[in-house]
Amino acid sequence: MGKPPRSAALDLWHRWVLTCMRRASFVRVRSGGAVPGPRRRPRLIVSSHRNGAIDGALVQSAFPHAQYLVSMQLLRGPLRLLFTGIPVIRQRDVERYGMDRSSVNDPVSAGVDHLTAGGDLVIFPEGTSEWQHTAGAYQRGAAKIVCRLQEAGVDVDVIPVGLFYLAPERFGTMAELWCGPDVDLPQDTDGPRIEREKRAHAILSEALDAVSVHCPDPQTFDIVQRRATERARAGESFAASFLDEQAAAVQSVTSADTVDGGPSAGSAVSAEPVTASGPASAATAAPSPWPRRLGIALHWLLAPVLLAGWLAGKKADARNTVSFFRSLGGSAGVVIWLLIVAAAAVWAVLAGAGATAGAVAGAGLLSAAAGRLLLRARRWQPDTAPLDTAPLDTAPLD
Repeated sequence: MGKPPRSAALDLWHRWVLTCMRRASFVRVRSGGAVPGPRRRPRLIVSSHRNGAIDGALVQSAFPHAQYLVSMQLLRGPLRLLFTGIPVIRQRDVERYGMDRSSVNDPVSAGVDHLTAGGDLVIFPEGTSEWQHTAGAYQRGAAKIVCRLQEAGVDVDVIPVGLFYLAPERFGTMAELWCGPDVDLPQDTDGPRIEREKRAHAILSEALDAVSVHCPDPQTFDIVQRRATERARAGESFAASFLDEQAAAVQSVTSADTVDGGPSAGSAVSAEPVTASGPASAATAAPSPWPRRLGIALHWLLAPVLLAGWLAGKKADARNTVSFFRSLGGSAGVVIWLLIVAAAAVWAVLAGAGATAGAVAGAGLLSAAAGRLLLRARRWQPDTAPLDTAPLDTAPLD
């Protein structure tokens, strides 16, 4: 089948915007797991929601032409230049912004129409994102869409996707998405729709849990995140390492509960505490921050853009929105900085210093390329702060 028809595909402008946001925020983005082969029919991508609006940019790396169910708050004002999709008005949008759900089309019906037209669709069943130890409550929108498509005789591939971030509040880190196998849903159109939706929802939830962050408690998450980070520095896939460590941790907690005869008071994964200031052994100590600091310093030509992004990130209300705020601030910084650079270039040419200006610009670009290579180095990837800390108050410049 190839690409979706143009009328049902994400337009070129927004594909470019999401690509820029992804590459500006992360130095490494990889796909793993059961990565889909050639597209045969419309695809419904059911994704975890970990890092705010930037999650869409991550999913787009594997599904470049897919459209999204998007919160209406991202489709207002200047943000429309950065985001597009099928609008959804969530309960929090009603409470926070006073939006009226009747002002937009039913997102389930719109999603069915989009897939029927041959497009790909991304849904975040949690509805909203939180940086926490497990997924939020899954909404039943994806199950409703699947059941209506079955009634209409429209076949789609349903693909669960988990998103994994090594340090979401830090600039220039790693992120990965992990694809599960196509979900095998029963082709059943008999019986009440509500019962079929419940069955489909249970199957989809289980498939998404299998490829997502789903730790039993915050302490376990901190340990699993740290161990997966250590393995990623050694060259392994961060997502695969996280899922592996998570499975082992869940098994450890379950075994401890069985032995003790009930739920344990804390994590049974390890006796070693995980705290913001707790001592680390030499084998697991965080790498030196200086190579990353040097890598950022080598981006001196783009210093105003990085500063704008960093200042905007300080305004984020949670760790999972830092990347998004930095993208917004950096986008504004890019526009202003390009205008300044263009004006400076014209002035330099008129003043007879065009060659010097070109040499400075070339040196700045080469320096930035070298800095990005340093940031891409796995061995210097940073740790994220434990869940019980407030990283926005003490976050370093990166």
